[in-house]
Amino acid sequence: MARARCTICGKPAAYRCKYCGDILCKEHLPPGMHWCVGSGAYNNEPDKVRTTSMPYMERLKSIDSSIFSIFSHNYSYLLLFIISISFCLQLLIPGYTKLFVLDPSKVIEMPWTLLTHIFLHGNFNHFIFNMLVFIFFAPVLERRIGSTKFLIIFLLSGIFAGIGWSVTAQSPALGASGAIYAILATLAILMPRLRVYLFFFIPLEIWVIAFLFPLYYDVLPIVLGSPDGIAHTAHLSGILFGLLAGLALKGE
Repeated sequence: MARARCTICGKPAAYRCKYCGDILCKEHLPPGMHWCVGSGAYNNEPDKVRTTSMPYMERLKSIDSSIFSIFSHNYSYLLLFIISISFCLQLLIPGYTKLFVLDPSKVIEMPWTLLTHIFLHGNFNHFIFNMLVFIFFAPVLERRIGSTKFLIIFLLSGIFAGIGWSVTAQSPALGASGAIYAILATLAILMPRLRVYLFFFIPLEIWVIAFLFPLYYDVLPIVLGSPDGIAHTAHLSGILFGLLAGLALKGE
């Protein structure tokens, strides 16, 4: 029988949070350490957090730790913050996008762009759409596999998408779409029955979304040969990575 593992870090775990039901190791058992959806009840029991006799500096340190834990144990929020800041810098700093965009003809001399292009976006609509999809699904995957594995999948899938684009095209590319496709694909393998509401009212299981989106937005345009300025092979590379990652995680 497989031993239970912590939702956050993946280490062997023997505890279950009484507020949200997550399986956790001792380190991540406190609600503030695992993004507990039932932490409101925990906050109403201050005696379990600290006593009034705790020294002032220790209380201050505890508050600081809880603030930083918002990002340290929720990498999806941290990535959203970084991508948002990066988009603002694109608007404010001339040459910023050029320095970090993925250009297949220059990828050998600028290899960092295989990673940095993930944090750039072409315009406001591109940024908003990607971040809406990201914030709906990224925290779900992070809670399912843990923050560290989630971060690894996001970054590696973005790099893989960049490689896929670089070997199939010559024009520059930017955006987190490839990594977001990977998130959808990974969830489709690990949680295929997850209910998603297309356009906020059409109920579909996530595996259907993970199949229909790339078919309609990427495969068909490639087959029809209609140029639209979208990095289709980057998207397909991302979803391929996500499927492989999901299968690898499912086999653990």
